Amino acid sequence: MEAYRDLFQEQLSDKPKKMLQKTHEGYDSERGWVFVTNDFITQKAVRTYQTLFSVKDKFTYFTPNTFYRNDKRNSGTLRWLNAVVIDIDMKNGTYERIYLPDLLERIEDAGLPMPSLVVKTPSGGYHVYFYFNTPKRALPKVVNLFERIQQEIAKEIGGDPQAIGAERWFRIPNEANIVYRTDTRTSFSDLSDWLYIQTEYEVEERKRLSVQSNSLLFHPAIIQLEKGVSKGQRDQTCYTLALAYKASGLTQGEAEQRLHMANANNEPPLPQIDIKRKIRSAFKLRSPNGPSAYWIRQLSGMPFTYRPFVGAKPRSERKYSHLEEWKSDILSFLKKSKGEITGSQRELAKSLNIPYSSFKEVIQLLESEHLISKEVVGKGRAAKTTIKLTNIVPLRPRKPLNLNGPNPYTFRDTVVGGLAGFSSSMLLSEISTSLDTS
Repeated sequence: MEAYRDLFQEQLSDKPKKMLQKTHEGYDSERGWVFVTNDFITQKAVRTYQTLFSVKDKFTYFTPNTFYRNDKRNSGTLRWLNAVVIDIDMKNGTYERIYLPDLLERIEDAGLPMPSLVVKTPSGGYHVYFYFNTPKRALPKVVNLFERIQQEIAKEIGGDPQAIGAERWFRIPNEANIVYRTDTRTSFSDLSDWLYIQTEYEVEERKRLSVQSNSLLFHPAIIQLEKGVSKGQRDQTCYTLALAYKASGLTQGEAEQRLHMANANNEPPLPQIDIKRKIRSAFKLRSPNGPSAYWIRQLSGMPFTYRPFVGAKPRSERKYSHLEEWKSDILSFLKKSKGEITGSQRELAKSLNIPYSSFKEVIQLLESEHLISKEVVGKGRAAKTTIKLTNIVPLRPRKPLNLNGPNPYTFRDTVVGGLAGFSSSMLLSEISTSLDTS
């Protein structure tokens, strides 16, 4: 299948080498092993497309990233990183049902490239693949960054936060379960830039939340609810507290631990499974950003006013804000540089302190608005880009008619300098006389 060749490229050979060929060619440091399994316990390592194609219908899971050993599958034995894969899991009702068009919309809203492949799982979930245009060597620091990217993408598009790791198993793609496939590929550096932007936003949001976290949980009404309520109020109280913990910046684990402590004061306490459900409901995608002031007043019997934290703006709006700032930075830089800059696009992006992927997007936007022109000479890493300000000369305002000057009836001599000694009135007089005599 082409999906495998697109993923593994030259890391697998077409068929096994003969012993004589192995002797002559020696150790191959560019190939990689792919593991397949049915039960996550017994596993088989394959290194050729011929073998992979022959076993793909006999096994359920495989590793999209490849290894340099055929006896150990862990992050330390990885050789090549080929794709970031996100698990959108629907098992046991943990995540809300999502359909493919909605999933693709989430990906677009997150500012991510369209996926290369989407595989549907029997539980109704998806495995979403973002292929790299060039495989990345699995050095320890690179693997660590890879997993941070994977974690952030999962958080943005509703993936399973536990299904993180470059060495993980995913369902083998086949003709029956592939529901989306494109030629889209992305670079590891572009996804790194995306992660950098996401991290910036999260730092800003944590700063905004810190003020609220120092006030909401210390409010007398919240403290009163944590002292416990009677039967008939427990469900709404626990859900309200869960939202308060979320709005105050607690992690899901911290919120669950604190809610268990508060629930112990209820008469009688709710079952532990109900507490877990309240926390999951409060922290799930698109749940309220904070508790209802109305319910806090009703349940605590105390005065309470509260303006819920509205959360971050949609990423499309945040992205627009950053793009406008970067547009202004580029135009200012061009003006200071006499209207022209030249260099590789990566160098230019670095000198302007703009992520490379965002720099390309801003340049495209400025071109579409006819504010700049771009010319690229050469290909690949040797390419040089020249960006110029577009000089748009505004039309001059029309001068008012000068009544004392020449008018449309004034004769104009086409000879430079005109007729010496003749005024226009003299010329008209001569013509008039000539006509009378004739």
